[in-house]
Amino acid sequence: MNKAMPRKFALKSKDYIQTPDGKKTYNEEHFNEAARHYDFATRAMSLGRDLAWKKQLIAALPALSEPRCVDLACGTGDITCLLAERYPGGSIVGIDLTAAMLELAQIRNEAANIEFIQGDMTQTQLASSSVDVVTGSYAIRNAPELVPALAEIQRILKPGGTLALLDFSKPTGRIFQRCQYLVLKYWCGLWGLLLHGNPEVHSYIAASLKEYPDRERLQALLNAAGFAVLRERRFYLGTLQLLVLQKQNGTVRATLNK
Repeated sequence: MNKAMPRKFALKSKDYIQTPDGKKTYNEEHFNEAARHYDFATRAMSLGRDLAWKKQLIAALPALSEPRCVDLACGTGDITCLLAERYPGGSIVGIDLTAAMLELAQIRNEAANIEFIQGDMTQTQLASSSVDVVTGSYAIRNAPELVPALAEIQRILKPGGTLALLDFSKPTGRIFQRCQYLVLKYWCGLWGLLLHGNPEVHSYIAASLKEYPDRERLQALLNAAGFAVLRERRFYLGTLQLLVLQKQNGTVRATLNK
């Protein structure tokens, strides 16, 4: 009897990512496909700079002795493991939607203070005000819905807690947005074609940015969700952005859902 061939990834982002349920379905399928070459692809697409950016994220976190940390959309666990090194006395939880990513993260993990959980970043099931540090590398851009994801982060963080995000950054202005879209579509699509035989696998980065707020709107959403920016740094002429934020005391502004 012939072995069944693995199903080839055939979804198109344009058919899915305009709705929360569609985006969740797409990302689960997409990242299950991307997982096997994900670490190599991120290094290649960033021209070898990805790990350096992630180390800068970790270095920007506060000095804490026994924090509880949550790494959202943890993927293959690189940030999660860096958190365990930074906080050997802490407890670290990595959450990801995708089983294939978590399998690779478990293989990478050598720390006793890490737990990996399969789940949705908009519904973590963690207790309110129970987390000191939340991280996300290439994370919230992939949330099924951005505002509920920010609200969930705000809910689980303790007052004064830290949120650190590394992600692609959408510029203001249509011309700059169009240039960024075309560069990412063809550069990332090339690596999707080379590694998976399908440019869709990594050209999705460009497609996801079409639906993502620009820098000014993102900061407004973060402020409305109850976060203040402590530090901001951009890489590659603003293509990537590192944001370190702090959860503020008080009530979330009503503009959050607008």
